Amino acid sequence: MWQFYSANKKEIRKSYTNLTRTILANAEPRKDNPNAFLRKPQYEAFEMYVFLKEYLGNPRLADLFDDWRKNRMVQGANENAAVPFTFDNSHYYGDGLFSVLDTTNRDTLISFFEQLSDLRQEYANYIFALTMGTGKTILMALCIFYEFLLAHKYPKDERFCHNALVLAPDTTVLQSLKEIQTFDKAKVFTEKYANELDTIIKFHFLEEDGAALSTMDGSDFNLIISTSQKIILKKKRKEDSAENLLFKDSWEDAIRESPNADLYMLDDDSSLMANQRYQKLTRLRQLGIYVDEAHHAFGKSLKNDMLDRTKETSLRLTIDGLVQELDAAGTKVVACYNFTGTPYIENRLMPEVVYEYGLKEAIDSGYLKKTLIDDYANVHTQSFVSNAVESFVNQHKNEKGLWKRYENMLPKMALFATTIDELNSELKPALEKTLQKFGISEDSILVNVGDDKLTKQDDLREFLKLDTAESKKQFILLVGKGKEGWNCRSLFSVALFRKPKSTIFVLQATMRCLRSITETQQTGQIFLSTENLGILQDELDKNFKVCVEDLKGKDDSGKKTRHIYVREKVPVRMVEQTYEYRISELKPGEFTLFGNGSGFDFEKYRRTKSTHTLSNIDSASIRREVASSDERTFTEYSLVEELSLYLTQHETDKETGKKTSRWSPVEIQNLLTRCTDGMDAILEKVNYSNEILYNWVVPKLFRQIYKISYEKGEKKEIIKWLTKDPPKNPDGTDGCYNLNFDDELFVEESDAKFREYSQSSKTQNAKKSFNLSGYGFDSSSEKSFFVRNLFGNSGIRHIWFTGMLTNGQSDFYVHYIDPELHTLRSYYPDFLVKLDDGKYYIVEIKGENLIEKASTQAKVQYAKQMYSASGLEYVFIPSKYANMILQDFMRDAPNLEFFGEEQKYTYNIKQDYGLQNVAEKKNIKISDRRQKPSNIIETFYEMNVPSTAFLPTEGFCGKNYTANKVRKFACRSLPRRGNQSGIRIIFVWQEKLEP
Repeated sequence: MWQFYSANKKEIRKSYTNLTRTILANAEPRKDNPNAFLRKPQYEAFEMYVFLKEYLGNPRLADLFDDWRKNRMVQGANENAAVPFTFDNSHYYGDGLFSVLDTTNRDTLISFFEQLSDLRQEYANYIFALTMGTGKTILMALCIFYEFLLAHKYPKDERFCHNALVLAPDTTVLQSLKEIQTFDKAKVFTEKYANELDTIIKFHFLEEDGAALSTMDGSDFNLIISTSQKIILKKKRKEDSAENLLFKDSWEDAIRESPNADLYMLDDDSSLMANQRYQKLTRLRQLGIYVDEAHHAFGKSLKNDMLDRTKETSLRLTIDGLVQELDAAGTKVVACYNFTGTPYIENRLMPEVVYEYGLKEAIDSGYLKKTLIDDYANVHTQSFVSNAVESFVNQHKNEKGLWKRYENMLPKMALFATTIDELNSELKPALEKTLQKFGISEDSILVNVGDDKLTKQDDLREFLKLDTAESKKQFILLVGKGKEGWNCRSLFSVALFRKPKSTIFVLQATMRCLRSITETQQTGQIFLSTENLGILQDELDKNFKVCVEDLKGKDDSGKKTRHIYVREKVPVRMVEQTYEYRISELKPGEFTLFGNGSGFDFEKYRRTKSTHTLSNIDSASIRREVASSDERTFTEYSLVEELSLYLTQHETDKETGKKTSRWSPVEIQNLLTRCTDGMDAILEKVNYSNEILYNWVVPKLFRQIYKISYEKGEKKEIIKWLTKDPPKNPDGTDGCYNLNFDDELFVEESDAKFREYSQSSKTQNAKKSFNLSGYGFDSSSEKSFFVRNLFGNSGIRHIWFTGMLTNGQSDFYVHYIDPELHTLRSYYPDFLVKLDDGKYYIVEIKGENLIEKASTQAKVQYAKQMYSASGLEYVFIPSKYANMILQDFMRDAPNLEFFGEEQKYTYNIKQDYGLQNVAEKKNIKISDRRQKPSNIIETFYEMNVPSTAFLPTEGFCGKNYTANKVRKFACRSLPRRGNQSGIRIIFVWQEKLEP
């Protein structure tokens, strides 16, 4: 599925809602979006989440795979799917999943299908496997918030969840799920959508055992967070007594019709609360269930918790029960989403895993610490502890003997004992003796073993604040604290000498020190006995399909990590023009939204259809209106509620701190009474098409109550720095940026060939370049331009490469609006060049295949506007001219061909498939036709038309051809010739078609 999605992403996203495309664009981590909060695995998992929902329609995986292998469209999939998810469209047999399945072997396919069939539920069930430290909790929050936004905008669309239940395996993990409630939504969503979510979401955090669930029956946007034990459906444990049997029938008859009947059918208080919550859940519609296995479900426990329906406390039994209850109530569980750190059970990949990001990938990508693992054979406890502590001290003390700090926190080391007796009699005395040897105070020791006699309340408080700058504890003695979701980023080392009773504990304990800290990837140290090393190797293979060597991080072959030091920050003086908008409040009288003089055109929103024939495309049957079931139905109160999201403003007085609101919902309701159209007419329009509400009513009402005035502010000169200061090292010294580059695309200031142009050189070419210690280029054409103009351009005083620091390390960027997604992005040009005459040039090198992209053109447009105002000239160079001297290119640019050579094949084409007819109607002459002979026919039509003429591109979109055979349509501009502009229309089809 991931391969199919990656290959067809552009076409797939066209079928998503506009809101979804906006969310995806705003959250995507990419070079021109340095403020993106999500990590790559979080975003990719979210992409798969949306793909399953909006493209495939929340399918059960067994059904999805069955449809796929039989090469048929998935039932419930989006009807607008441009590329159906079928076997024929999945030609990726060489790698990934398909190499494992061996799609040429039908027996293997059938075996895989049988595995999915064994797990078949009456609802969709998916597993997202992201290893610890990659942000599963935030991913879960993102998915839920996305569901609520879409459900709020499209309330009748059954693909989206209106309520969400989040289940944690135990109370420790439950505490980590508070991040869902406290997470700043504006980090992923725009402020508008973040505010909308804050308005509609109702949180229910079931922390206390006795807490009841207080949701309103049938309500929406409830987000319930609980442990699975607090929701588990309780089964009866013993037979009825004779007394109970005597009165049972009459009592059941008496309460049968009571809405609270479920409260009288329980055994004890704990069952009362658990079943009260369960019954409340059955009265919520469109429920999504999110099961969090983070930091807990390794190995077989995932299988036991999720798949075993024979256990009366089985979580799967509870989910099955919710599905049946909601189905009986006329609604449903939309899907169950499971989040875990490992997708494997006893070396076997679980078939319901839809996205995986493994331990090795997380370490290689720098999301976790790299590791050094030492194992000791035939040593005693004292020797083991002494060696481990010595290595820890050597790594984390500087030359002056002071502890290094990481994000202002002291490094920690965890030492595990298998029993409390072992800790008291062996481990603690050995540690105290070792610390005395190194002159370290015993006050740095903290014991947490779960025994009140050894671990006091003060110790527990110290344990909870280990990951703070105030904590002075560094050596943590533990018994059984390996698997409980203990997240301590400043933990750098783990020591485990004795063999524990549970082999999985070795894996769980060693994983504790891998969480990342600081922007630089740090290294964790793991100290084990040789016996425990063997156990770790086995558990890594079972649960992550990796080996101990993989924990060390990515090999230095290929792209290497380079330490990039800032040699000169380089200030660039630019002019900034500010614009000030002022909003003043109006006192509206009577007004009309849709009447005469309003400018409203209902035809723009009218849904109609007519029927044509292929032989007579210009004639049609009578155009008729089409009903739509996708529109949200508003009442007077829900309309006021929706309008308040856009019109109500909350303000806080800076002096008094008093909060006030302008145009509250009550005032908005009064405003609507002044509309001469009447409430019934307004509701009729917005319920016919919700777009009328958002595109017409909201802007019109805004202009009734607010006046916007706008003034240009003063121009002022600002400084843009080519580089920012990198983060400091843990010891306070100047740091560097750590970036990955291939050898062939990296040049370094110390290289003999470049040394004389560096900041340290004293030659006549000194400081011509290298504001950084090295440059890593994205392409050979960028490197070619740099080398050519560094060595061969005597008219250049300075040439700086600026295109490599694209993740917030530089101020030198341009904001632009993406013309396809309508989102704000950041564009970092490639070079800043200063000539001997003092003039500055901004240079961008771009491949020919990218020149015509709308996003490229938007970058050029915004860059030219911004830089020209500051006296800087922007130069755009196609990659095939990158080896030219800059001044030569600027002189010859008007005569250069930017789009490559035209095809030389010329043929007479008898049929133009309707193109000539459309062109003649617009008084446009087709001046040339070219065709390249091939099995795939490509036909080019080039037209030279006045630049002011209407270009009828819509007429060339292949409407006259069956959609399953027309493979490609493109329309692009050619270089302007005088007052003529060119349009090239390209049709590509697989066989000759009749018009």
